[in-house]
Amino acid sequence: MNLTIKDLFQVAAWAVAVVGGLVAAFKAIAELRKDHLWKRAEMAKTCLDEIRDNTLAYAALKMLDWSGLSFELPGGKSTPQIGHEERRAALRTVDTVFPPGDPGPFIRDAFDALFDGFERLEHFIRIKLIRFEDVEPALRYYVCKLAAPEERQVIEAFLGAYGFELAASFLGRFTSWRAV
Repeated sequence: MNLTIKDLFQVAAWAVAVVGGLVAAFKAIAELRKDHLWKRAEMAKTCLDEIRDNTLAYAALKMLDWSGLSFELPGGKSTPQIGHEERRAALRTVDTVFPPGDPGPFIRDAFDALFDGFERLEHFIRIKLIRFEDVEPALRYYVCKLAAPEERQVIEAFLGAYGFELAASFLGRFTSWRAV
């Protein structure tokens, strides 16, 4: 009979060890998942910071937000004031030769930089390096601006003409873009 009690204690000890091991494993997996989500959010923030830190991409965001701003150019010169109409005209896909002093090339470079940033975000979302949920709030306002009827036609033509397929896909993730 002593042997049976001893066997029962040994089986109970093994059961406790197995349950304890499973609990520890699940806890470790949960911590790794939490750490992975944190790393993805941190990478998303880095990508957004890169867009904001890029002088040209930031100028594109400012042009969407404000009309009549001037922007500093290399060499200490400034652009003339750029309004929404000048911006839309500069983003045309035909007759893209601009006279000297026209802000068109600056505007196009600015939006190229912004759409390059959108391309990178879409690529990183697709390979699961970042999550859309981590970048959407920071860009929602600007995408709403881009989705306005007077803007959307120009933007879609520009994206299509210059091969910004990933940027177009990124914009398509936003409710405001899909709603129009």
